[in-house]
Formats: sequence, structure tokens, C-alpha cells
Amino acid sequence: MGSAVSVITWLWTPIGLMGIVHWLVALRVSKLPKELTDKFEKNRVNWCNLAGLDISSPIFWGFFGTCKLSGLLAIHGVFGPQLDFVANICWIIMMLGALYSHVMLKEPILAPAACLGLMVFRLYALMSE
Repeated sequence: MGSAVSVITWLWTPIGLMGIVHWLVALRVSKLPKELTDKFEKNRVNWCNLAGLDISSPIFWGFFGTCKLSGLLAIHGVFGPQLDFVANICWIIMMLGALYSHVMLKEPILAPAACLGLMVFRLYALMSE
């Protein structure tokens, strides 16, 4: 199953690299398309309403970007096998959150559902090694 883990890890790389976009939104880079920043803002407000908190966009997206980038490094083994396993679980939780976001924002759920399935299978493969 090691090859399945490797393939899924590399397939996951673009998703983790989206953390860079989250940082750009957090830093309020002015050249970002308005449609992108509007979508991110709706998502942030959705989560803030659920939590009953008003977390500023820079803090919310800075944290989110950091989670994605560090999670990506972890599943690539940069922090060792234990954190690869932990990061895989964190990615599953994040994909459950993405699925929730898509449902609440009335967006198609196929992409986050497929990503969730990939990470669940990756965890299974890791545990089978």
C-alpha cells in the first residue's frame, strides 16, 4: 500500500499548496480577483457564525493557510512518520469541514467528498503498512 500512499500524497500537493492562496487572502493582497475574496469572505462568515465568534479575515485565513501548508509538509514526511499519521487525520477533519462549507454555501459537494474519500483511504493504507 506504500505506493497508494505516495500517489495520494502527490495528488494532494496542489490542495495543500492552496495554503499559499489563503495567506495571500490573509495579507489582503490587492491583486486577487474580487470573486475569490468574496468567496473566501462568505466562507469565513459561515464558520464565524457557526462558532459564534468574529475572527478577522487575516487571522482566520492566516491560520488556515498555515494548517494547509504544514499539513502538506507533514504528509510528505518532513516531520516524521508520526506527524504524517496525525496530519492525515487532520486533513480528514478539514475535508469534513470543506464538505460542510460546500453544503452551507450551496456549492457542489463532489470535490470535497472525493478529497475526503482519498484521505480516508490514505489513512487506511498508512495503517495497513
